[in-house]
Amino acid sequence: MKLKWLRFQCENPRCPNPARVWRTLLEPHRGVVLHDQWLCSLECLDQVLEERLSPIIQSTRAHRETKPHRFPLGLLLLSLGLISNESLQTALQAQREAGKGRVGDWLRQQGAVTEPQVTRALAMQWALPVYPLEKRDVNPNCAHLLPYHLLDAFRMLPVYRSPASSVLHVAFSNRVDYTVLYAIEQMLEWRTEPCLAQESCIDRALERLRWEGGSTDIPIVGPMEPSIISRATLQQVLKFAGQEVRVVGCADNIWVRLHAQGRARDLLFHPAT
Repeated sequence: MKLKWLRFQCENPRCPNPARVWRTLLEPHRGVVLHDQWLCSLECLDQVLEERLSPIIQSTRAHRETKPHRFPLGLLLLSLGLISNESLQTALQAQREAGKGRVGDWLRQQGAVTEPQVTRALAMQWALPVYPLEKRDVNPNCAHLLPYHLLDAFRMLPVYRSPASSVLHVAFSNRVDYTVLYAIEQMLEWRTEPCLAQESCIDRALERLRWEGGSTDIPIVGPMEPSIISRATLQQVLKFAGQEVRVVGCADNIWVRLHAQGRARDLLFHPAT
C-alpha cells in the first residue's frame, strides 16, 4: 500500500521546534488544531491561544459595561390594552420597594396578565416569533448540541435544527443575547435563529436536562486572564487527548470546545462575582 504523507507547518510564528513541521497520517495524534491553525505542540498552542484570548476577553468586559435598550415591557403591555395604568404603577411600586424583580413578574403576581401574554409582548419587544414549547417535547438531539451550563446561564434552549439549511433555532425565556448566538455560529459553523418561549416551559426543560445528566461540560469560575484560561485549557487537552480546540466569547463567558475522535468536551469560563 502506498503511504500518503502530509506536510503541516506549525502556524505559531514563534515555534521553538522547527523540526516538528512534518507529520504523517500514521501519527494523527501529533499536534493540535486551534480553529484552522495546526500547532505542533502544547507549547505552541499555549502561545497562540493566549494571543487569541486577549481580544475575546476584552470584548466580554465591554459587554458587561453595555446596557440593553428596549421599549419598556410595562409600557408595551399598556399600549396593547392588556393592563391598566393603575396596574402598571402598582407593579412598578412593588418593584421599587423590593429592589429586584422584573415588571412582568410583578404584573403576573397581581393577576394583571398571564404568562402567554407576557411572552407575546416580549416577542414584540424583540421583534421575534414565539415558539410553542408548551405544546412540544424537547428534542434531545437539539438540546445536547450545546453545553448545559451555557443553556442555564442564558436561560435558552435549542428547539429545532434544520439539517437542510444548517440553521439552529434557539428559544429564550426573557432576554435575547446576540453575543451567545454569534458564539454558537462560530463554534458550530451553523446559522442561528432566535425566538421566544414561555419561561416556565424553558425552566422545566432545563431542569429535566439537569436531572437527566450526561453533560460533560466543565464550568470554571475565576480570573478572566489569557494565561490562566490557556493553562486550564491545556490541562483539559491533556486529560481529554484533545485534537482540536475552538474558543469563542459570549457575553461575559469564554466558551472552549475540545474535539477528540468524534467526542466533544466544553469548558465555560466565567468571572468570579
